[in-house]
Amino acid sequence: MKQPAPYSPCRPRNAAWTLLAFLGLLSFTACYDPREGCLDIEATNFDAAADNNCCCTYPALRLSLLPRFDTLVWKPDTAYEYAPGRWFRIHQAVFYLSDFRPVQSGVAIPVSDTLGLSVFGAAGDTLREVFTNDFQLIRRTVENYTVGTFRPAGTFESVQFRVGLPDAAQRVIPVLTPDGHPLRPQNEGLWLGPDTGFVALKLVFSRDTLGSTVPDTLVFSRPDFAGVVVQTNGVFRHESGFDFSLKLTADYRALFQGVDLTTGDIPAWKTRIVANLPAALRVIP
Repeated sequence: MKQPAPYSPCRPRNAAWTLLAFLGLLSFTACYDPREGCLDIEATNFDAAADNNCCCTYPALRLSLLPRFDTLVWKPDTAYEYAPGRWFRIHQAVFYLSDFRPVQSGVAIPVSDTLGLSVFGAAGDTLREVFTNDFQLIRRTVENYTVGTFRPAGTFESVQFRVGLPDAAQRVIPVLTPDGHPLRPQNEGLWLGPDTGFVALKLVFSRDTLGSTVPDTLVFSRPDFAGVVVQTNGVFRHESGFDFSLKLTADYRALFQGVDLTTGDIPAWKTRIVANLPAALRVIP
């Protein structure tokens, strides 16, 4: 009489067990979904556990505004002593910045974002022109600004930017720019028409602390203001895969250094303020 084969744990007892194992394998395979994520190590959302590369977000150049009056935190409409025994109040301070370029080994590197905008043509027609989209509208309060995408990493020896807008951007048609863009029409009235273009800097202040004093308004625009390039030297480090975060100090005491508000000589005020811009606006890591 034939004896049954001895039991082995490594061999299924019958076809039913084989079928169940096969179905289990199919079930496991069907339940596994490949994980999507960014596999680029330079991205801020790098995910080493992802299976399919998708949806990378790259580092941005970010700017935090720190308004100051010398060593004090500047507060709007507060009386400050701008010279011995002379006090004033700044009611409004707004300005455009552009052409942000960290400098590495002598090479000034812009952000990579671009945007097509409608501009006035020479014949009065409307054209489309592509710009580096790093325009920033800076107001007097503490705020964080995203300048644009910036991937280069390493150590940078300086950071430079322009107060105002490049000549080409002065031809932009404000009402045709995207909603929320800094070159859209603003409540401060920063566009003076196609012949003049945009205001680079606008200051509204009272030259003393008397309630009866009518505030003065200084507007810096073409043709008397072609823009000022400010460069701050230092050690600025950007780690790959992280945002490049910088701080911009706006020192209004330095901005009004040497300005004699008792004279009423507005052209002299403006000349002095323009000369003070590089000292008043400083970038720090």
